[in-house]
Amino acid sequence: MSLTNPGNTGADGACILCGERKWSLVVRAEDMEYACKPGPFDLVACASCGHVYKHPMPEPEEVASLYPPTYYTVNKKSPLYLDGPIYERKLAKDARKLVEQARGIEVRSVVDIGGGDIQRLIKVKEAFGPGVEAVAFDLQFEEEWIRKAAAHGVKVVVGNVETDIEALTDNGHDLIVMRQLLEHLRHPEVAVRNVYRKLRPGGLVIIDTPNRGGLDYHLWKDRYWGGYHIPRHFHLFTLPSLTRLMTDAGYHIYDQGYLPSLGFWVMSLRNKLGLNSVERKHSFWEFLYFKNIPLSVAFILFDWVRIRLGFQSSNQFIIGQKKA
Repeated sequence: MSLTNPGNTGADGACILCGERKWSLVVRAEDMEYACKPGPFDLVACASCGHVYKHPMPEPEEVASLYPPTYYTVNKKSPLYLDGPIYERKLAKDARKLVEQARGIEVRSVVDIGGGDIQRLIKVKEAFGPGVEAVAFDLQFEEEWIRKAAAHGVKVVVGNVETDIEALTDNGHDLIVMRQLLEHLRHPEVAVRNVYRKLRPGGLVIIDTPNRGGLDYHLWKDRYWGGYHIPRHFHLFTLPSLTRLMTDAGYHIYDQGYLPSLGFWVMSLRNKLGLNSVERKHSFWEFLYFKNIPLSVAFILFDWVRIRLGFQSSNQFIIGQKKA
């Protein structure tokens, strides 16, 4: 299957928000982070509503090939890999924030979709209390994480949020979390509808996903913006388009806003400077990595101040509530 289009416009697309087929090119670039396969790859914008998506969209059987063994979530040499005490504290802080976001909701069952290594959900279960059911739902789990889940009372469920979510209980879960997942899905509109069925009436889904609107986006949107994450991000939203996705699926918008975006600042700069995400090399610029605490704090504070002043960042969240 061709990875690019013959021109910069076309009428063979498929916008998930409005159904328009006409599109125009947003960016055409190679996989600057992992070189998973020869490019370039295209992201295009719907001619009607402006939604940005990958075109052509990879077939389901092609998706796994876009995530090589050097991908940062499993590659400890990657400058984007996070672990250790600082990471543990971040997960605990995120879990406490999740409890705050779900205030006013009786939470008896939490599902983390696409949570990967289980650590995040363990912290969430600790924050909500031992009586809360915690379910990790993902395409696959390593044996190490299955053992860790069992040791911490976390249930592991294998499935695909787009096509195979029946292992979760209809009207059975109070809180479902999808962090930095929606943009990786071929059909996020199907995913949010599937999740809606699994929530109890009044239950919440909390989603965060890249936003085309932060300062880093405006600086590097022509090619190098880390939020493109070419070719692994299939859909890129703004807060209005994300709101449309959720309301079309039947959700009441419980809350929404912007979050600091450390990752895309670092990834954008690394892309611009020709540094990959596989491992750190012998370059002056290799101080640009996630475990550089002063740098990370500086980017987070910068975005936090801008958000407080009413500006956007390149990370957004939305909380959808299933109508009672």
